[in-house]
Amino acid sequence: MHTLPSSSLKLDFILEQYGYRLEKVLNNENRWGTKLVCLISDKDSNRCVSTTCATKESYLELAKTLILLKKKEQFSPRAIKLFPQNKTIVCNYIGESLSHYILENPDTITDSFIAISHYLKELNSIKRSHKRLIIPSIINDVLEISEVLDLLPKIKAILPVLINSKIYFVYGCGIEDPHIWNLRVVNCADELQAFTADFDYFSQNLNYSWELGYLYATFRWFRQVSYFMNYNLENLFISLIENSDPKSNFMFWLGVLSSYCGYKESLLLRINHDFQISEHRKIIRNLDNKIFYLAKRLLERNQD
Repeated sequence: MHTLPSSSLKLDFILEQYGYRLEKVLNNENRWGTKLVCLISDKDSNRCVSTTCATKESYLELAKTLILLKKKEQFSPRAIKLFPQNKTIVCNYIGESLSHYILENPDTITDSFIAISHYLKELNSIKRSHKRLIIPSIINDVLEISEVLDLLPKIKAILPVLINSKIYFVYGCGIEDPHIWNLRVVNCADELQAFTADFDYFSQNLNYSWELGYLYATFRWFRQVSYFMNYNLENLFISLIENSDPKSNFMFWLGVLSSYCGYKESLLLRINHDFQISEHRKIIRNLDNKIFYLAKRLLERNQD
């Protein structure tokens, strides 16, 4: 049994009064102030997962998302008990970490990739619509300080032009942080099923190719463990996007950039301490050039 002193948590485990036992805390410590996710057991020793939210709004958003996915028959954790007064939802425990599963079963890389892409596409089919370009918030944050960072000058110039054009992209439901660490997998009837249990940033304004690009960029963490595995996974994604249309290609690389822009604080730290330009910033600059070129091509095609 794993316990933590309540003084170390901004959110406390409160389900002992209802007969649940805490096994371990699942989410990162830096998130305990906004959300506490725990692996727990009920009185019959059945494993469950509890999510305690910091605000009523977050609790209601999580409940609404789970209801929507159930209504749309999308594979997701099933809420088995609600505690509105404690802003807590208890779900059944299913699946395991996707990254852990791939490391333990390297021969399932292709099947895992198919399961991930299918899951994101299925989610994106919910409430689908065509809209002008929506700049991802994670990129907007960096654009606001782009002069300080000396990053993304080309994107900053061309994205407003793209927004004001008559080019429309497909948007639907999805997750704003499709990091490999936020995905899980379960074997259903000898078929892998991917899903997420992290719905903090569930949105109705996401593009499927953008999500794939974001996820693709997070596979860089595999290089620390297995370069060969990372190489195979990246090739699977690149083979998919190389056969896509120009809009999807643009969105994919915009997603890759979004993933690399998720570390604004560290980028600022390097600037403020006059550190040598890191490989991370070099990649962002290369992506700035690539996405500018893809956006320019879209605009030129739109004029034909």
